[in-house]
Amino acid sequence: MNPLGTAFLFHFREQLRSKGFRITSIVMSAVILGFFAYNHFMSKEEEVMISVINNSSYEVNEDALGKMIDGLKYKEVKADQLDAEKEKIKEQDIDHLIVIDEKDSLPVLNYSYHRYPDPNVIYAFSTILQPQYLQKVAAEHSISQEAVGDLFATIPVEKNMLAENNGSLGIVYVFIFLMYTFIIMFGQGIAMSITGEKSTRVMEVMITKIKPVYMLFAKVLSNLAAGLIQVSIFFLAGYLAYLLGWINTDQLSIFGFSFDLSQIDAALIIIFMFFFACGYLVYALCYAALGSVISRTEDLGSVVGPVMMLVMGALMVGIKTMMDPTGALVTFATYFPFFSPIVAFSKYVMGELSTAELIGSGAVLVASIMLIVYLASSIYVKGVMVYGEKFKWSQLGEMMKKEKSQNL
Repeated sequence: MNPLGTAFLFHFREQLRSKGFRITSIVMSAVILGFFAYNHFMSKEEEVMISVINNSSYEVNEDALGKMIDGLKYKEVKADQLDAEKEKIKEQDIDHLIVIDEKDSLPVLNYSYHRYPDPNVIYAFSTILQPQYLQKVAAEHSISQEAVGDLFATIPVEKNMLAENNGSLGIVYVFIFLMYTFIIMFGQGIAMSITGEKSTRVMEVMITKIKPVYMLFAKVLSNLAAGLIQVSIFFLAGYLAYLLGWINTDQLSIFGFSFDLSQIDAALIIIFMFFFACGYLVYALCYAALGSVISRTEDLGSVVGPVMMLVMGALMVGIKTMMDPTGALVTFATYFPFFSPIVAFSKYVMGELSTAELIGSGAVLVASIMLIVYLASSIYVKGVMVYGEKFKWSQLGEMMKKEKSQNL
């Protein structure tokens, strides 16, 4: 077997046998199964407990409220219990307290809540009381009920979604989360591994046995393979939950984002694998190159800071893509290699990326990776031989000037 293959298998086995890999796989699989199990067995309707003090002449129709507020638990109390009910709000024994007063025939609502108001509760009570107030005013001014009904008739609105894909935000959310987590975990792991080998002088022994550039690719590719296996384990955990009947495919959502399983086909999986692998390679090569230029692990944070900022930027733009997939920033990020793995795939899933744009984004990404490979290998080959010196960003320019005699 060639040296690259030998080094790859060594690092790959080392990664699979590591405690971090096993613990992460087990814990995340348990979290995924637990999430779907909780939703399945604890999916009963959440109760909304509302106490009402009615000091007005208006009536509150409990049945009508129940149609607008899911899980309503309605209780009408006397005015002298106001302070006691407010204490219940503070102790979270009830969710909402509504006091209905009347001023010049106009119903006035006093709404008390623990921390965050519920617009649905306010809307429901306003909807119940508004028609009664209109009827009273109409009677006082001798206005016919037909005229009042015409004046306050609701304008009908027909909603038509023209996007091809619906229920796709859940897939986008999962991809963004996986990509961000994967880059942080494995990217920093590569940088720490290289720095650790230099600080313990293991690197000096290794470079006598294998070319540094082979060591670079072996580390990067072995972590990619291990990461893809770990992602597969996560999806298998989700599939197990599906086989156990814990997933309702008609109402599946991830943190409020609908997840349409019918969209998952061979083409989507292939494109997912492509952008996932390319996104990892872009950042892993940067982490590896920067990890090679320092000799102490405590200096790692300051050196990889710019890469971390790019990762955070990719996360932010990815979230923006979910809200505005056609914006100018998102369009630019579709072809920017540090952002395009997340943005381009997200737009594809949402039906906002044409075939030509998909190919163009992929071509720019592959070309950028080839350039990053050249630069990262140049830095790595020279960086692993630098010891003791405090890193300066100006040194990168010198390291990237590869001499012909060092062409590997």
